[in-house]
Parts: sequence; structure tokens; C-alpha cells
Amino acid sequence: MKSNSVHITFVIFLFFLALITFIAVGIFGSSFYLTPIIERPFHPEYNLLKPSGPIGHGYGIIGSLMITIGVISYSTRKRVRALASIGKIKYFLEFHIFLCLLGPILVMYHTTFKFGGIVAISFWSMTAVVLSGIIGRYIYNQIPKNIAGNELNSKSLFDDYNLLAIRLKNDFVFIFAGGELPYELLKSFGIEMQTQVLQK
Repeated sequence: MKSNSVHITFVIFLFFLALITFIAVGIFGSSFYLTPIIERPFHPEYNLLKPSGPIGHGYGIIGSLMITIGVISYSTRKRVRALASIGKIKYFLEFHIFLCLLGPILVMYHTTFKFGGIVAISFWSMTAVVLSGIIGRYIYNQIPKNIAGNELNSKSLFDDYNLLAIRLKNDFVFIFAGGELPYELLKSFGIEMQTQVLQK
């Protein structure tokens, strides 16, 4: 329960951090970004926020680094079992999502919302990857996981089923609620049923 609350807090923190960054950067350069493209060279902040300017170029560099770090850190944690001790994979996934959502946003500010030629191809390819990641996150939630947050394969599920069956086989099962007993389910665990009416 505590682990789950920590995870929710972590996700909320990352969400608001990304949202605040998106809004803050937008507000900072709103005057420039809302100026028609043809008039931007005459804007007082043009030299700072243009794609080759110190701030605009910085957005591109930071955004690209965030995407790179997000992809490499999650992929490495997922594939290298020796790194399992440094944190649960679900935290790496959330951090990966955070970096790979905020990174493209900064890249978008870097382009000053001008999409044409090769830049347009790169941007929309990146957008497609981000959207596929959102869909992948939904699919990932449907995968059964163990208590450590790691994915369970079919063999793990079968082993857990057999272990549960062994534990239940020699135990007593008390059912207090009314209704029909799940005979077939209990038989599948090797449990023989004997019904008895309990007197008050």
C-alpha cells in the first residue's frame, strides 16, 4: 500500500513538473511565439529565441538530451538484470515517459513552431513515437506483474497457480456468505468439498 502511494506521488510530481515547465517556457516566450513568422526577425527577443539563438538552441539541446536519456535509461534497466537493485522498473518507465514527453515539447519550442522540409518529417516522426509510447503505456498496464512490479510471463503465472494449489490443497476453506459454492474452481485446486450447516 505504501509503495503504491509513493508511486502515485512520484507520477503526480512528474506530471506537474512537466506541466509547469511547458507553461513557464510558453509564458516566457509568448510574445515572440505569437508574433507572425514574417515579423519575428524584428521582435526584440528574436536573437534569443530563434532556433540558432542561445535560448532557442538550448531548448533543442536539452530536449534532445532528455529524449536520449529517457530511452537509454529505461531500455538499459529493462534489459540488464544486474541493475534491478537500483529501482523498480515501473519508476524507470514513468521517468522515461516524463523525459520523452517534456523533451519533444522543448524541441517544439526550439523550432519556434515552424515545421517545414526535413524538420517537419523529424517532428511528426517524433510525435508518432510519443503517441505510440502513450498507447504502449496503456498496454503495459494490462500486463500481469508480480509484487516487485516486474512483468509476469506465462511460465511465472503457471508456477504461481501451482504454488497456490499446493498451499490450498491441505487447508480448510470456510465460506460464511450465502450463495452457491464455487465447486469447479475449488476442485481445480485439488480441494475436496464437504458442506456443513453452521448453527448459531
